[in-house]
Amino acid sequence: MSDDAILDAARSVLPALCALTLFGSRANGPGRADSDLDLAVLLPEPADPVALWEAGEAIAKRLDVDVDLVDLRRASTVMQHQIITTGRRLFAQGAEPDRYDAYILNAKLALDEARAPLLADILREGRVHGG
Repeated sequence: MSDDAILDAARSVLPALCALTLFGSRANGPGRADSDLDLAVLLPEPADPVALWEAGEAIAKRLDVDVDLVDLRRASTVMQHQIITTGRRLFAQGAEPDRYDAYILNAKLALDEARAPLLADILREGRVHGG
């Protein structure tokens, strides 16, 4: 399946799309025949979860493949970082996607700094929980 086909399907279902990123097993290769299609969307506002699920189903129907659709604005910081650093951007419109990427990178850096003492304790103690 081509990037253009994926983009056409996503844009037909989500006309307000600001950015579309392919991630997961199909991002850097064809994936297996039974692999789903992992797509992250950046919309002007956080998507309603039901509307996002319906959009994913509509894209899946158009492409004849299971689709896992993730709203970047609602994903965890770690998931956001994973998507923008390992995924492949298929579409970006305007400056918002680049600004949002910078926001995600800064948020991940702040998270890493905040949890550094905890991770150091885990490494030193060799366990996560006491006892």
